[in-house]
Amino acid sequence: MTVCSTAFTTLGRAQAASLGNPGLPIAVIPHPFGARSRDEVRAIADKCVDEVARAAGVAVTA
Repeated sequence: MTVCSTAFTTLGRAQAASLGNPGLPIAVIPHPFGARSRDEVRAIADKCVDEVARAAGVAVTA
């Protein structure tokens, strides 16, 4: 499992495939990420936390 911004998703998938893991789960976040406020980062995290947990094998309840 990895997290990539939209600008690097294609590169992340290619790298995973070249390392023998083409099915690697990738959580995609909006780009650019570094210039966002703390509140924006929290909102993004809230949106992708379930996806990351599922990819890590954690059961997520609604």
